[in-house]
Amino acid sequence: MAIDICTSLGHRIRALRKQRNWRQIDLAEESGLGRIYISDLERGKNEICLRNLETLANTFNMKLSGLLDGLDADD
Repeated sequence: MAIDICTSLGHRIRALRKQRNWRQIDLAEESGLGRIYISDLERGKNEICLRNLETLANTFNMKLSGLLDGLDADD
């Protein structure tokens, strides 16, 4: 069964957050995005806009293309 692209991105965001030993509140504070919004993204419940994608990429010290690299609905 294919995983939805929003769910795949959510898994990526969660993995990057956990690599840094951050809680969702830590990512929210570092990025300026809301904790509930982060939670919803990680669960694939929200679609993300380009500005917020860029914000998260910058928060993780990576290029936007790196955040999305290899991401597809089959991940």
